[in-house]
Amino acid sequence: MKFLYRPSESRWHKQDTWKTSAYAFAPNQTHFGELCGFADDIVNAGEGFGMHPHQNMEISTIVVSGAQAHKDNTGGEGIIHQNIVQTMSAGTGIMHSEFNASATESFHSYQIWVYPKDLNVKPRHEAFAYKPVDKLNTILLALSPDRRNNTALINQDAFFSVSFIQKEIALAYKMNLSGNGVYVHCVSGSITIENFILQAGDALGVYETDLFAIKALENSELILVEVPMHRGIKI
Repeated sequence: MKFLYRPSESRWHKQDTWKTSAYAFAPNQTHFGELCGFADDIVNAGEGFGMHPHQNMEISTIVVSGAQAHKDNTGGEGIIHQNIVQTMSAGTGIMHSEFNASATESFHSYQIWVYPKDLNVKPRHEAFAYKPVDKLNTILLALSPDRRNNTALINQDAFFSVSFIQKEIALAYKMNLSGNGVYVHCVSGSITIENFILQAGDALGVYETDLFAIKALENSELILVEVPMHRGIKI
């Protein structure tokens, strides 16, 4: 079993007039296997990312508080609330915007970039919605390459999960595909994995194993991104 430890302070922190961000990876420059972007954004009321292009990238959004308004040039638009994991295949090219849906409150979201398995696919997006109880003391699968368990589809042999673990509860994570690694990000609370303690903003990449344990030291919210390790690690 091997690890990549990414404490919160090792991320690239950026403060703008309209948002606060922390980046665990710089897309196309650093990566953990096929995972190449993990942006933690708090966006002010009424602000957001204007229309901009993407191509040949799997881009997923998880909102942990507030709501984000999404719109793209395929005609797709909607609101991403808490308890929704949205995924988008940029494929041959897509233009989209992401704005705070509230004029009075900020939103907190994670945008996660994964290299695609197949290039130049038709652009598309879809979402997986769940109830808070669905992720309580379990690892809830949200995205998969085959829509197993009614999950949303991602164009990669990747598996995105969310979890809320109560204090003193321990869970086992089993890789969905042998040879994959999983990037565990602690959104809030505190957990242990092997000899590592993760607090809010910390993350741990775990690879070259099929199974490991996670224990909550306090009530904790997690995002888990399992990806093929074809590209190895570059930090």
